[in-house]
Amino acid sequence: MRYVQVVSSALSLATYALAQEGEVASKVVCDAATKICYSSYSDAGSGMTFGIALPKNVTAPYDAIIKITAPVENTWVGFAWGGQMVWNPLTVAWANGKSATVSARFAFSMGLPQGYDGAEHILLKGTTTNTTHWTVNALCKGCTGWLTNEELAYSLNGTGTTQFAWAYGNSAVEDPASNTSAFNVHAAFGHWIHDLNAARIDNFESLVKSNLLTAPIAAPAPSTIVTSVVPSATNKPANAVIPASCAGVGNPAFQSNLASGWKATKIAGGLTSPRSIQFDTAGNMLVVQAGKGISYHAMGADGCTTSTKMLVTLNSLNHGIAMSPDGKTLYASSMTQAFSWPYDAAAGTVGTRTTIITGMFNGGSHLTRTLAVAPNLPNLLVVSHGSNANIDTASADKKTARAIIKVFDLSKLPSGGYNYVSGGWNAGYGQRNDVGITFDNNNMLWGVENSADDIKRNGKDVHTNNPSEKIHYMGDVSKPNDAWYGYPTCLTVWQPSDFTDKQFQVGDWFVQSPSGSTTDENCKAQAVAPKLTLMPHSAPIDLKFDPDNTNLYITYHGSWNRSPTTGFKVVQVAIQKGADGNYTPVAPLTSTTGAVDIFWNPAVEKCQGNGPSFSSGCFRPAGLAFDKQARLYMTSDISSNGELWVLGKA
Repeated sequence: MRYVQVVSSALSLATYALAQEGEVASKVVCDAATKICYSSYSDAGSGMTFGIALPKNVTAPYDAIIKITAPVENTWVGFAWGGQMVWNPLTVAWANGKSATVSARFAFSMGLPQGYDGAEHILLKGTTTNTTHWTVNALCKGCTGWLTNEELAYSLNGTGTTQFAWAYGNSAVEDPASNTSAFNVHAAFGHWIHDLNAARIDNFESLVKSNLLTAPIAAPAPSTIVTSVVPSATNKPANAVIPASCAGVGNPAFQSNLASGWKATKIAGGLTSPRSIQFDTAGNMLVVQAGKGISYHAMGADGCTTSTKMLVTLNSLNHGIAMSPDGKTLYASSMTQAFSWPYDAAAGTVGTRTTIITGMFNGGSHLTRTLAVAPNLPNLLVVSHGSNANIDTASADKKTARAIIKVFDLSKLPSGGYNYVSGGWNAGYGQRNDVGITFDNNNMLWGVENSADDIKRNGKDVHTNNPSEKIHYMGDVSKPNDAWYGYPTCLTVWQPSDFTDKQFQVGDWFVQSPSGSTTDENCKAQAVAPKLTLMPHSAPIDLKFDPDNTNLYITYHGSWNRSPTTGFKVVQVAIQKGADGNYTPVAPLTSTTGAVDIFWNPAVEKCQGNGPSFSSGCFRPAGLAFDKQARLYMTSDISSNGELWVLGKA
């Protein structure tokens, strides 16, 4: 249920070009001490100044000098070279004693930007901190050009204008002396049009040389995972027993609580934003590490890992993964594309990558594209695509192919792959952001929706406890399903007492501003009701049935705009088989107790959901998967130290 505004929502080359339009806000300012003249922009509201100096020859690739000055209250400052949070190099800096620290970062998805080895900074004279302000002055190599999310080379036009962006935080960074430090979510952000032609100066190289302050500040080392883990000393049989510990694995990053009769063990740490999990036919675990690729974890009989390696290195992968039932084809997705690879489970290798889907929305606030393969129809790939904003009005038309789930027949794959918008068929639309999708034992499709934020009813704020998150049932994906699941118009009630104009029950439909044909009654008549509603703002992002389909497990990724915070846990929903042979939750739609806590943070009010960081103080459940022994595995995608866990009955 997370909505984060991107400074510029589209990430294509066209967007970078459009960013150059508008009134230039920078001017030339020369520094007497360093003799460097900058094309400089000052933001009156934040008290920050950003200066850029370039060489006369700006043929790509070329270096740049960046100077950032900020009040000490701004505990960290980020500068986006492409004018947006994601998919461009970021220069992030903060005060450090009487000096300052600078870090090269890159955000591949909505979360803590990762260390970026495509750029490095070298501190220059003028880098200092006093009682009121701090300044970083640095040469940046690798900041003016990069690969886009579609692996296209892009370089700033050094003789034109461009859009830059800033952000700052007001919470202390974890380790000011380290350029790999974690930091919390921004308090504010902004952007402006900058004149790069005016930034070109004579004697660039000699000015850099005369102003060198220190040795190069290396790009933060990418988060790594242990490449050879010693198996657990115990040799337990291949059953559902949960290991007491796994050798070579450190302590959990955060404390946790468990329901009675349950056990949880950390099996790996140090991952980079681990998201979805997929087991192969040999029992190896594959994990999407957002902004990095897919890691391969060989598993021991005790449930611990025995070795780990990177299977696919591809920065654009951010969440989706699936496997063909025969285990010979691996699928994964980026924001705009889906791919396949021939896969060898025994060797832990992939073949040549093929692009199978293109044309998914490039930008917005929901960047993941979840994948699932129909178990009984291995040629059918299901792809869930969220909205492009909190309320994506245009998605009410299913032809936009947003807030929708679609199905693609890979046995009829066209040359170059399917276009997401025009290809395939629907498995329902009006699902705001069904990040989690899965099949039951009847091969019927289910999903879990992140519902809307900042909702009002006739102008009255009801967003703290409304609308509810939803469990959706889409059913048979072998035939088109053009049913509407309510978004962006119809929302579901969680706390009826918040509404003063009408009597509601839990699970009832409501609209924000009833008028004309936009009414609660029309929602009831036209939209498919959820099977169960869940706590608002919990941000459910994965769901899996246990092997006999008596329970459904869901990860609550955690809220970002609710006070007090909620989510950050794994819950269990009891499931039953009806007289018609279909599965359904035991709890009725009117229940608020259908989801039972299994694994949770002991002080959820201290968790912070808007951008994982060290100060969240919480593990953050993301992906789920059962192995052949019915052990439930979970990822925690805290960006700076992601973890893998195994859960089960003690």
